[in-house]
Amino acid sequence: MPINLYRRRIAATVIQLTRDDPFLVKEVIARLRESGEIEADDLVYLDRIADRWIRIAKDNGRHAISAPASSARAA
Repeated sequence: MPINLYRRRIAATVIQLTRDDPFLVKEVIARLRESGEIEADDLVYLDRIADRWIRIAKDNGRHAISAPASSARAA
């Protein structure tokens, strides 16, 4: 397998994990920074993606709470 294809697959997997569990990704990044295993500016891209998915989850939670009960039953 060519290295570029391998790297793309790894990147896609990590980004999917960030979408699935952004809190976990942020926690792992924080631990890696704290331990000195990565530089402070490493993984900023993933940190931003995680922040984005956390905002989306919060917005979705707010919309679910504000939706009338009759709308929830219709779905």
